[in-house]
Amino acid sequence: MNLRAGVTEVIVREGAALPPLPPRKVSITGTLEAPLRYLEKRIDAIEQESCNIVVDREQMLVVLIVRERDPHCDAIGGKLSLHPDFVKFGVNSGKYRTAIEMAEFIKMNRAHFENRQESMNLAQSLRSFKARVDKQVEAEVNPGKGDRRVLVAQVVDSNIPASFKVCIPIFKGTPKQIIELETYFNPDDLTCTLVSPQVNEIAEDYKNDAIDAVLKQIREIAPEIVIIEQ
Repeated sequence: MNLRAGVTEVIVREGAALPPLPPRKVSITGTLEAPLRYLEKRIDAIEQESCNIVVDREQMLVVLIVRERDPHCDAIGGKLSLHPDFVKFGVNSGKYRTAIEMAEFIKMNRAHFENRQESMNLAQSLRSFKARVDKQVEAEVNPGKGDRRVLVAQVVDSNIPASFKVCIPIFKGTPKQIIELETYFNPDDLTCTLVSPQVNEIAEDYKNDAIDAVLKQIREIAPEIVIIEQ
């Protein structure tokens, strides 16, 4: 046995060697730009023809698969996520609160209001919530056919302002913006939720623009990677 210079001790281990481990699969999900950032640093180390990118606009997700035929292929996901400040408002989520619960929520989140005095007034109105439910019933009877149809329309008239404005980011990594929210009451139990048609429009436009911008940059640095829209 030939030893390197300076080696004075040799340890001999007996028994079976450990089995070789399979290659470690890389699976990462980050911000929407994650697949782009990965390609910027690894483009010279991968074969573009063995990669693919899957785009799911509904889930706001872009996934890069490296070595697509390898069972240990790498997956780099980029996801556009709603900002936590926006999520807690429950806008367009169908999350209902009682008037008192909404008042406490508004009070604790007045920092997000464009006008803080407006938030105090809104919280006070919710604490002293008063509402009148007008119910209109329209009945139609056809004796010859035995048909009967009853239509019920309920309208809630309350002391709560029809709308108010807050300043919050909608997506992570985006600046704050002023959005208008409306308070919708369930006429059956008078719980309330926050809705905003404006948010739907902003989110849909931004989502598509942001995804298209990332895909455009990916095509520029990796034109041979196939991009598949789901």
